[in-house]
Amino acid sequence: MIRQKEVKLRMNPGTFYVWVGGSCDYNSSNRESAGAYIIENSEGFVDTFVTADSGTTEFRMILTVMVRAMEFLPERSDIVFVTNVSYIQQNFDKMPTEKSANADLIGRCIEIKQKHNNVIVKIVPFHKYQQLPQTHEMAHEAMKKQRLKNDK
Repeated sequence: MIRQKEVKLRMNPGTFYVWVGGSCDYNSSNRESAGAYIIENSEGFVDTFVTADSGTTEFRMILTVMVRAMEFLPERSDIVFVTNVSYIQQNFDKMPTEKSANADLIGRCIEIKQKHNNVIVKIVPFHKYQQLPQTHEMAHEAMKKQRLKNDK
């Protein structure tokens, strides 16, 4: 078996790197979805978080964990959200309109972002860093548990 070489992201000291991922069961009538994060800095692991809900989307769940991460981290932090989901980069800090999907969560991201020094989203290839598939797997497992809960 060929083993993929582990690639590490170059981390700036003092910056928090929040790997975010999600999962959604678009084939389910309950439309279970989940989101997860792994927070690291140049010194190592900081925190993980997973959440799941029904009747929602993967994007909404990723925005939910982003809000949670910004609330969890100390004010005035430098934060880099790392994901493969371009929707997040394009929308997490753009002023929503009445027609915007997830306007409430985007508005909350904008509000909390002001409490930090710098918050950006970095898009990376899904399989390049092990943390990104891990967040998606964490979210996928939470989504499956949510589905089982709904099936009872």
